[in-house]
Amino acid sequence: MVDRYADMAIVIVLVVFFLAATERILEGLFRAFHSFFLLGRQEEVDDELTLRSSRNITAMFIFPAALFTVSPSPKIFAFLLIGSIVYLAVKYGFMAVLDYVNRTDAFKFIGRMSINYLICASAILFLGRINLWFATLCAIPAIMYLIMEAKVIFKNNFSVFFYILYLCTLELLPAVLLFRLFV
Repeated sequence: MVDRYADMAIVIVLVVFFLAATERILEGLFRAFHSFFLLGRQEEVDDELTLRSSRNITAMFIFPAALFTVSPSPKIFAFLLIGSIVYLAVKYGFMAVLDYVNRTDAFKFIGRMSINYLICASAILFLGRINLWFATLCAIPAIMYLIMEAKVIFKNNFSVFFYILYLCTLELLPAVLLFRLFV
């Protein structure tokens, strides 16, 4: 009974948030999918404050909505949401350190660019619920993110070794740890 009330409360919060920010959410979805394949379009979205805020508002809506659709209970939803927020905060913290040490803004841009791919993967997951086909489709934004990430890193004259080290530390290690935690 408590789970029904919690589910209803989460749905109401998501619907109110969607109704309040419909225009921004739709613009953010359009921009995220529009800039999916081209780094130049990602830079355009990142340069304009209104587009960036639309993208961020979209992420704040679509990611929790997608998590809610795949979570079997409100407790798991809360765990996944809090865990994701902590993971992203730690990742962005490490990226800020990398920017500071290397005297660049490349990793801040990669962090902001990752929001576009998070939106795309969340939208696919939200629309498909949980089945193998849509879970496979969620891999496409992940692969595209890694390709765009490599373009940014190599554009800023980092070595292949640095990129491999970055991938192992900030991208693959957390995924492996989460997998080992649940399996």
